[in-house]
Amino acid sequence: MIGYVVDHLGRPRAGVTLSDGITLTTTSADGRFQIVPQGPFVFLTRPAGWTCAPWFVPAATAEATFTLTPDDQPDVYRFVHISDTHISTDNGAKLYQEPVEMGSCDGLAEFLRSLPERVPGVHSVIATGDLTDSGVDAEYEALRLAVHDSPVPVHLLPGNHDHMAGRQGFATSRNNYLINTGDPSGYERNVGPRWYSFDLPGLHVAALDWHTHELGLDHELQDAWLRADLESLAAGTPWILLSHDQPGLSILEGLPHQPLATFSGHWHTSRVVEVGGTLHVNTPTPLFAGLDYSPPSYRVVTWDGERITLETRAVAPAGLERSTFSAPIHAVAVPRAARWRHQLPGSGQRAAVRVAEDLVLSAVVDEDRAAGGVDAIDLADGSLRWRTALRSAVKGTPAVHADVVIAVEVSGDVVGLDLADGTERWRTTSPDPLRRFAFTPPVVAGDLVIVGDLAHLRALDARTGEPRWERTDLAPHINLVGNAAPVVSGDLVHVGSLGVPPTMICLEVTTGATVWPTGYSTASLADRLRQDASPVGTPLLDEGDLYIPTSKGVVKVDGGSGEVLWQVRNRRGFVPTTPVAVPHGIAVVDGGTDLVLLNRRDGAEIWRTTFQAAGPFSMTSYAVTPHPVFASPSPVTVDGTELLLVPGLDGRIHVAIARTGERRDDIELDVPIAASLAVTGDTLLAVGVDGGVLAIDRRVLG
Repeated sequence: MIGYVVDHLGRPRAGVTLSDGITLTTTSADGRFQIVPQGPFVFLTRPAGWTCAPWFVPAATAEATFTLTPDDQPDVYRFVHISDTHISTDNGAKLYQEPVEMGSCDGLAEFLRSLPERVPGVHSVIATGDLTDSGVDAEYEALRLAVHDSPVPVHLLPGNHDHMAGRQGFATSRNNYLINTGDPSGYERNVGPRWYSFDLPGLHVAALDWHTHELGLDHELQDAWLRADLESLAAGTPWILLSHDQPGLSILEGLPHQPLATFSGHWHTSRVVEVGGTLHVNTPTPLFAGLDYSPPSYRVVTWDGERITLETRAVAPAGLERSTFSAPIHAVAVPRAARWRHQLPGSGQRAAVRVAEDLVLSAVVDEDRAAGGVDAIDLADGSLRWRTALRSAVKGTPAVHADVVIAVEVSGDVVGLDLADGTERWRTTSPDPLRRFAFTPPVVAGDLVIVGDLAHLRALDARTGEPRWERTDLAPHINLVGNAAPVVSGDLVHVGSLGVPPTMICLEVTTGATVWPTGYSTASLADRLRQDASPVGTPLLDEGDLYIPTSKGVVKVDGGSGEVLWQVRNRRGFVPTTPVAVPHGIAVVDGGTDLVLLNRRDGAEIWRTTFQAAGPFSMTSYAVTPHPVFASPSPVTVDGTELLLVPGLDGRIHVAIARTGERRDDIELDVPIAASLAVTGDTLLAVGVDGGVLAIDRRVLG
């Protein structure tokens, strides 16, 4: 192929880089280039301050002219990062059995149209893969329609779902990653190049096809191209990497120099960590709630010529866009029903607080940077006793062993803090901070603390952090975040993760040896979920049996043998709330709208009460429609009557009589609550999505 690069006035442009995805060349003084394509396309690295449409042509093109058009790109450049839109033309019917709400053409188009108002001065959007749900032509057409009228340019790159071609086969990759198989021809036919680069003022941007790289279909080609692309830059040029999943060592090792930041999705989570000086940013979907139970969300990314800053926002009503991800910038009033209110330095999502002696211990999450920590609050008056900043967010409730507070950072680091003053006593580093998505809270078992998920489960000495045993053979790596804490029963620990394997696993606490069952299936995820007894939330251990919240409903399992005793379907799947035992049955939250009491013996419904209030957004995975409740109920006895307290996203604590389901008056808090209540003495402790820890006198219950 021969061709030219010219500007909008027809003048030749020298020094512009072009590539076939394998080799690179640059234009001469007269704007001319020549290349013998080995890949399917020839594309142009769009220079800073210019755009080009089209920016690529098929390799079979004999002669091509690329015309650059001036593009106002200010020195302070702002883009929106989104991921995993999962545009579906059948609302996910091909891949999901539960009632789910997937992305749609209209939903994405509406979101893009709203951006100039949501983010004044936004210059572009970067969408890091899983643009479609099953990679069929009809979904790609819907994607084109949604993007066509976007008021700002949209940069696309593929994810694993974009390569499904309507089929859901699974394979374990060369890096022990369980992912679906793929055929990239559909993306190339409908969208274009799967890896490419462009320039912003003072910043180079490179995009890869993570899925085919992980599968080993073209990783050597992509690696060679990326090295050549980076070597073509002036020394010291900062750059960022776009990838559908968090890039691991298989991509980052051997590069001429490391990126300033990476941007990814795939996990449907919010996660920000810093490893080796690189900021790694993982962003949820903007069109439905995440697998980490974050509301539909996006990130505003600002490059000021020297550094990158983040602003994480929910797709939410006015006043709540930022409150779910960062502390309010103004004083927040104490609700009338509360004795005191303590503002965390980050957000409050769904991790409940833990009470230890006279302290209230709260995880700290900051989704705008690689930061987190633990706050210790005085139970009596809400004053801050100590605050320990950590290297990344703490997503799970801290545990306590004697005088040690144990917290797990989202990167997989585990820290032991002094209960008295918060000083760090020990730290056990993550086995792989790039690939660990540590959302599961630590669980103390005797002198051990169990941390991790089934892909990498560890028992540490709770006093020193020294490893006692680890298991890396229970399941392959998979991108379904573990939200379920292990459950300890005597000398046994029950562990499960959504999807792999399709059941709980029971281990000996002291050795980590498997009690039941063994092995896992590599059948399709849909097949596994049909027989699923693996948890989306923490199971309840009651009278030796496990009551497991799964993606399909509640499953009762014999804790000694693993035998499934009964299953009850929920109205909506992926509800992570832990069941609660009360004298007359097992209480569960169903679908974010109902509280149900089930019979222990057979799972029969004893009563059901529906919450009619409206929530501000959805926090249940694969859901768009807002719902009023999200957290598990808490049992409280008042004047001899057992009550169930259900905190609500509608800003209330809903109260029901445990025996009958009859409703009592709600407690008005005027702040959405997504975490379960902690009950101690005469105090109820709640965590608002605005990061406020609230102490409520239980005497308000009567």
